Amino acid sequence: MANIGWYPSKKEVQDHSAAVVRDIVKRYDIDGVHFDDYFYPYESYNGGADFPDGESWNAYLKGGGKLNRGDWRRASVNTFIERVYKEIKAEKKYVKFGLSPFGIWRPGYPESIEGMDQYDKLYADAKLWLNKGWIDYFSPQLYWTVNAQKLSFPVLLGWWQSENTKGRHLWPGMNVGLGGDDKNVDEVINQIIMTRGMMPNSKGALHWSIAALVKHEKLRQGLLDGPYQKQALVPTSAWLDNKAPQKPIVTVAPKDSLWQIRWNHPEIKDVFKWVVYFKYGEKWSYKIMNRKDAMLDILVAINRGTTGKDKIPLAAFGVTAVDRTGNESEFVEHKIGQYRD
Repeated sequence: MANIGWYPSKKEVQDHSAAVVRDIVKRYDIDGVHFDDYFYPYESYNGGADFPDGESWNAYLKGGGKLNRGDWRRASVNTFIERVYKEIKAEKKYVKFGLSPFGIWRPGYPESIEGMDQYDKLYADAKLWLNKGWIDYFSPQLYWTVNAQKLSFPVLLGWWQSENTKGRHLWPGMNVGLGGDDKNVDEVINQIIMTRGMMPNSKGALHWSIAALVKHEKLRQGLLDGPYQKQALVPTSAWLDNKAPQKPIVTVAPKDSLWQIRWNHPEIKDVFKWVVYFKYGEKWSYKIMNRKDAMLDILVAINRGTTGKDKIPLAAFGVTAVDRTGNESEFVEHKIGQYRD
């Protein structure tokens, strides 16, 4: 903590921090690196006094620096964000870099918005990072309700989407900690539905925090019964990789009252997930499997009603491979009739 007064404007601190990130990416099988909203800290950390980076600031001026102090601070943060993104990609291109800055860039953007100015107070030009594409997913902390007129969730989300000129994932941060009553359950579900409608090609959200989901059963169950009924894949990141894996090699054999579906792949290291599709009657369903899975047992037939007397037989199935950046292989439908005696 002794070095906090130097961050992020001292080169040695940036060097060390970037090296730590790259070491983590190199040595561990991680999906991503995430930064929260602490760039320069909130004023409350130092009792409202200015941030103590005078040593670095004076060195900058003595070296001929021309920026004012605010711009100098922002430039330092900008340099660091861009550098971390490049360091990650140099090590493993598929590892995502994500940020969750404060939800307001500046008051008045868009016009109805009021609140803290992170550009001026945290020296975080978060709009620039999104505009430049120095992130793979961007999760502004939109911790306000839909009808909060000066801090409206959809109004802010729409503005951030208008700034997403590089087409990165925009997965807003949602506040699920307002309580576990019907009103809050409805609020959270509405925000998820709005997000899916506004960004249909990259659906997703981050929930803050897990404590509320653990504490409030009604909230948790409302999500499971509502928008989170089905499994989902992470949307593709075409700017990282747009080449789909080869299709899997699939076999099936009877096993008691089941069909046992097995699969393999000619380039197994390219596979991160599997999706097993199956069709009963005219309705398709699916199950997402982990990369180490190699088989799935599914029922020969399912019940048509509550009596269990009328059965719907399995009609077809298929398996696809999904890589680390979300690309899914070709789907080949296998009709179950060809495997019957």
